[in-house]
Amino acid sequence: MDEYMEREKRNPKRADLIAFWSPGLQIYAVSVLRNYSFMYYCDYYEISPETYNRFEEPDFNPPLGRLLFSEAPAGHPRTPDQDALREKFYGRG
Repeated sequence: MDEYMEREKRNPKRADLIAFWSPGLQIYAVSVLRNYSFMYYCDYYEISPETYNRFEEPDFNPPLGRLLFSEAPAGHPRTPDQDALREKFYGRG
């Protein structure tokens, strides 16, 4: 299996966030765990290197950048750009 997330960091203030380096996209990103009825999924956002570097600070509330793509099962329409980013993220594009 290809590694699509490297150097993961968790935010002490927000357990639903994981910051990481994406080798496929060549950017820092954050996954946000979301609840949908009885399921969970992640939205993926781009973050700055500065946000990544500060991610584990106890009082840091990380800002989210642009939405890269969502794994939402429904109600979240995808654009062709988001589909392309998703494929690159998972190493299939």
